[in-house]
Amino acid sequence: MTENFNILVHKLNAFRTKYYSFKLLKGIIITLFFLLALFTVFSLVEYFVYLSSEIRKILFFGFVIFSGLLTVQFVFVPLFRLLHILKPIDVKTSSAIIQRYFPKVEDKLLNIIELSNIEDTSYSNDIVLASIDQKIDELSVFDFKQAVQYKNLKIVLFYFLVSLLVTVSVFVVNRSVFATAPQRIIHYNTQYVKPAPFEFNLVNQSLRARKGDSFTIKVEVSGDELPEIVYINIEGNNYLMKSSAAGFFEFEMASVINPVKFYFTDLKYNSDSYSLQLLPKPGINHFDVIVSPPSYTGLPVLEHENVGDLQVPHGTIVKWNFQGIDIDTLYLNFSDSVNVGAAQNLLGFEVEKQFFKASAYHVYIKNNLTEPELALSYGVDVLPDLYPEIKIVQIQDSLKMTRFFFKGEIGDDYGFSGLNFHYNINNADSAIAIPFVKNLNDQDFYFSFDFADLEKQTGAVSYYFSVSDNDVLNKFKTTTSDNFVFNIPDKEEVASSDKEQFKNLEKMLQESEQLTRDIQKDLENLQLKNMDTNVSDWEKSQMVNQILSKQSALENLYEKIKQDNQKLNNYLDSFSEQNEEIKEKQKQIEELFNEVFTDELKKLLEEFQNLAEEFDNKKLNELTRQMNFTYEDLQKQLDKNLEMLRKMKVEQKLQNVIDEMNRMAEEESKMAEDVSNKAEHDKIEEKLNEHKKELENLRNEIQDALQMNKELEKPMNFDDFDEEFDDIQKSMEESQSDLQKNNRKKSASGFKENSEKMQNTAFAMQQMLNSNTKKQNMENIQNLRQILSNLVYLSFQQESVLDDLSDIHSIDPKLNELNLQQRRIKDQSQIVKDSLYALSKRTPQITSLVNNELITMELNLDKAMDEMTEGLYPKARASQQFVMTASNNLALMLDEALQNLEKQMANAQPGDQQCENPGQGQSGMNLLKQQSESIKQQLEQMIQQMKNGSPQNMNQQMGQSLMQHEMMQQMLREIMNNGSVGSGTRKALQEIDDMLEQNRRQLVNKNVHANMINRQNLITTRLLEAEKAELQREFEDERESRSAEEFHSNPAEFFEYEIRDNSTLEYLNRDSHRLNNFYNKKYKQYLNNMQKD
Repeated sequence: MTENFNILVHKLNAFRTKYYSFKLLKGIIITLFFLLALFTVFSLVEYFVYLSSEIRKILFFGFVIFSGLLTVQFVFVPLFRLLHILKPIDVKTSSAIIQRYFPKVEDKLLNIIELSNIEDTSYSNDIVLASIDQKIDELSVFDFKQAVQYKNLKIVLFYFLVSLLVTVSVFVVNRSVFATAPQRIIHYNTQYVKPAPFEFNLVNQSLRARKGDSFTIKVEVSGDELPEIVYINIEGNNYLMKSSAAGFFEFEMASVINPVKFYFTDLKYNSDSYSLQLLPKPGINHFDVIVSPPSYTGLPVLEHENVGDLQVPHGTIVKWNFQGIDIDTLYLNFSDSVNVGAAQNLLGFEVEKQFFKASAYHVYIKNNLTEPELALSYGVDVLPDLYPEIKIVQIQDSLKMTRFFFKGEIGDDYGFSGLNFHYNINNADSAIAIPFVKNLNDQDFYFSFDFADLEKQTGAVSYYFSVSDNDVLNKFKTTTSDNFVFNIPDKEEVASSDKEQFKNLEKMLQESEQLTRDIQKDLENLQLKNMDTNVSDWEKSQMVNQILSKQSALENLYEKIKQDNQKLNNYLDSFSEQNEEIKEKQKQIEELFNEVFTDELKKLLEEFQNLAEEFDNKKLNELTRQMNFTYEDLQKQLDKNLEMLRKMKVEQKLQNVIDEMNRMAEEESKMAEDVSNKAEHDKIEEKLNEHKKELENLRNEIQDALQMNKELEKPMNFDDFDEEFDDIQKSMEESQSDLQKNNRKKSASGFKENSEKMQNTAFAMQQMLNSNTKKQNMENIQNLRQILSNLVYLSFQQESVLDDLSDIHSIDPKLNELNLQQRRIKDQSQIVKDSLYALSKRTPQITSLVNNELITMELNLDKAMDEMTEGLYPKARASQQFVMTASNNLALMLDEALQNLEKQMANAQPGDQQCENPGQGQSGMNLLKQQSESIKQQLEQMIQQMKNGSPQNMNQQMGQSLMQHEMMQQMLREIMNNGSVGSGTRKALQEIDDMLEQNRRQLVNKNVHANMINRQNLITTRLLEAEKAELQREFEDERESRSAEEFHSNPAEFFEYEIRDNSTLEYLNRDSHRLNNFYNKKYKQYLNNMQKD
């Protein structure tokens, strides 16, 4: 293109710029004109008319829309074209505009543009350019910008100035037109009323109501003229307001569920419009409660819906989930004035709290527009976790008083964590766990404890049970049972209690014997009264009742005796170490106590009691005779039990002294070791002082035992051991002196010597006690054999009389002889009875069954005598048959008792069970030889140990050997004193006794040498010589000893009273077993001589 064409384009663009600038300025003026005119008009109209809200709304939005359209059309479109944001006018339009101002331009400008756009190659380019240049030259004389003249704006500007002048005039005249009217139009929702001669003043400070609540609108009317009636216009409807006072009106809306617009009117003038805002009211429409008890309770987690009042265990965690509407904040207020806020989540509000005590709680809710308000009120009742309960029942073992059995009941709300038995002794606490079921709320348990397990402990032991629950939150609450106290007595207390209880037993047994004698006297008086015709049956019945009353008292007293004796035995077994032999004797005595009141006696008492209701003289005589026998036997049994009890108590005391002496010997030996090991002197000396005191107590105990021994019918032969006690006491004083001088070596030696002396003394006591027991058993066996033999003879005699009575005629003169024989049998039975009773006091094997058979035998012997005297021979034969049956039964029982005694002897001394009496016959010599051989073996063993340099237990062996020497010397002296050996034998035995004494002295001086063995061999030789000499003497003298043989081996001949006229000799001989062996033999020789004379 040519340069001219570019100049043309530039001129054309300059035109366009000026054109749109003109259009923009014109548009602004026009826009301002219309807006100012409308603003003035609308303001004036509103100012004077007070348009309604709807019209003001139309005006407001119409003005805004019109202003927007006008501004866009007349301002923004030219501006955007000027800035080329919008496409400007094209060349054709521009040409048309220029042509209207410059007519000469015609279509030249349009032609130039069209020629420049020609692309057809059929025309020559030079021709086209030449044509364009020609036309441009023609147009160069025109200034296109002059086609746009600013003076054309005069008319538009005039109108704008006129409107501006009007507006300013109005403003000058009344500024409030533009101050209030535009404001009312802009706030088209606000109701504006035309001023009236009075004013409506809203009394309510706030026009906010919660949804669903009622709301009262109050208005005050003030001014020169007050209306009598005021309406409230709500949503176009007038409602009469209630006059509450002069110039005051109010109107209540019952339930506001939507926002409300209103104004006040008297139908002439209206007030401003008001709007009652509806505040969203928070509310709870659902809530869940999750109750989670503590895990230790074992209770399940519970869920509740819309349940607020709860009862929960202590420590329970409660979680609430609230769901509602219009709630921004929710919190719970509890009794302790603590507010717990709820956490908001997608589902609602959640709050959690753990409860340890009861509490009311209130649920408050609010939102951003409301104050907190109470929504719900409930309470949580907390069930406290109670302390566990425990109840204990204890039973003391009737046999072992240190053992207790406990039954316990424990209970708790939820379970247990511990159950223990606690005991405290000497301020030292100990506990024993007891098994239990953890989750069983109520359960029983059983437990036993033996306080004897507390070895060597004395004093008061306090004990109790404790149970702990499983309350983890409160660190396992514990409840204890009642506190019990058990006193473990020491040796002095045991001895004192034993002495006191035994005295009470003795006293009660004596009382029972006296009561038995009183009953016997009453029975005799009743028999006498029964023969007196002046005594009425009622008086006899009263005497029967009196006897029964005493019998009842006797039974009660004896029952207490049995119980107290049992308690005493249990007490001693529990708190002291009893010898097995003593325990066996205690058991035997208990059995005898239980057998005193037999079934036969109870049956007699029942029949006797019936007499008080239906008195029968004949039956009374029969019963009183039977009861006399029974009570006589009962009295003897009571006396026997008392004697056996006393004898057992003596043996018990002596055995206790022996056991204590052995214990002290062991402790003295340990004290010697402690001194050698340099233990504390104070403790050793304190222990030594205890031993000195105990030794004195043991001496007193022996004195008491010996005093009781003297009171026995047949005392034991037992030494008081005063010399030994004095020796031990002196040795202990020396040991204490050496200990105080800190002479350890000499003190230790002294303690060893004390131990040896105590062991030797205890051993001597034990041997002496065993010797007495053995000797007594031998005598009991011998006496029992004699009684058994005599009983068999009596049975044969009764059988003979029965046979003779069966074949004799009632007028036969031999009846008198049979009567005499029957009387002699009765007298002989009395001897057997007395002998048996005397033996039963020393032999517990003779039970009450033996006494029952004795009563039966004696009763039928009396009946047989009476019936034979009255000539009732058939009845007499029946009674004699009963006598034979009773005597045979009695013989069987005595034979069994004899076998038991022999077995007991055999178990105690296995080598001596065949020896009936160590001082008689060849069996005595054999026993002496066995004893001598045993002594020899023991001496050889001691010498061998001394040679080997191992003198362990030497002192104990010396003590045993000393005891064997003394026993052998005692046997020798019994044989010599019996007078049944010749002078040669006696001389040999005396020589043996002298040699035994020499050996014994050497043992006492602890001077054991080989010459003692030689001397023991010589003793054995002398024994063989003495045995040979005695056999020779017996062969030469041809001694038969018929009387003795008849007594033991052929009792039938011994009791042939028809051959011997003097029955006194028989009585004396049948009672002779009560003497000791030596006097018994001399007594028999005296009787034999009388018979020969």
